[in-house]
Amino acid sequence: MNLRARLGLGALIVALPSLACGGAIERLSGVARQPDGGAVAYREIHEIDGDTHRIEYLGADGTAIARKWLDYRCSDSAPAFEQLDLRDGSRLGARWEDGTYVLLRDDASRAVHTRAPLVGSSGFDRFVREHHARLAAGERIAFDFALPARLQTLRLLIERTEPARELPGAQLWLRIVPAQSLLRAFVAPIVLAYDATPRLLYYRGLSNLADARGRSLQVEILYDASAPEMPNVAISTPSARAAAMPAAPTEPPAGPARIPAHFACQDVNA
Repeated sequence: MNLRARLGLGALIVALPSLACGGAIERLSGVARQPDGGAVAYREIHEIDGDTHRIEYLGADGTAIARKWLDYRCSDSAPAFEQLDLRDGSRLGARWEDGTYVLLRDDASRAVHTRAPLVGSSGFDRFVREHHARLAAGERIAFDFALPARLQTLRLLIERTEPARELPGAQLWLRIVPAQSLLRAFVAPIVLAYDATPRLLYYRGLSNLADARGRSLQVEILYDASAPEMPNVAISTPSARAAAMPAAPTEPPAGPARIPAHFACQDVNA
């Protein structure tokens, strides 16, 4: 297993757009390809309704391969969320319990405590937009990113960088690297592009999804601020075992979004 996989960096900010903070339902889509214009790896369809956010991941053949639900009621940058891989049933996520952010990996959990800004999953998009002016001015910002796969956080740095390619509408290019310089030799930077809105247009880096063989996956994703209705797709696995087995008690329905459980955004004893 390579260092990137052991660090759990596949849980980084792919599927990042969170867009709406209120108002009408917004939808967008993203196409993830292998680097340098390679074959389509998967597609994302996002549906954002205020503080709730649902993502469907579809394989190149259109089969649903993963789902994610997010809830920003407790935090814009560190939402409660759950990601379900439909191919093997594995789950990653986080929730708030009495003012503490608790990371979840299947049946395991661990509370995280940090003094740096805490960012989790697609909350990174709201973090970038909150600090857009500082980043555009060239400031480097440190934050702790939640890695449920490792039940820990990793200190990262984000800063402005040079354009990585020709991309119409791109106004701000950003680069993310580990704060520890030793790790940078093993982990390729994540590159993002935002328009003037700011809205995410482009992502290049490690995916939060593995490939069909369970290996880490490098992708380039182009985002489009339009998408079809969220598909009401049935759970499917390569062997179709899921269709033949009764759903587990915690299995989410195929249609309506499920909101990750909250106990308390703030410490009730504080």
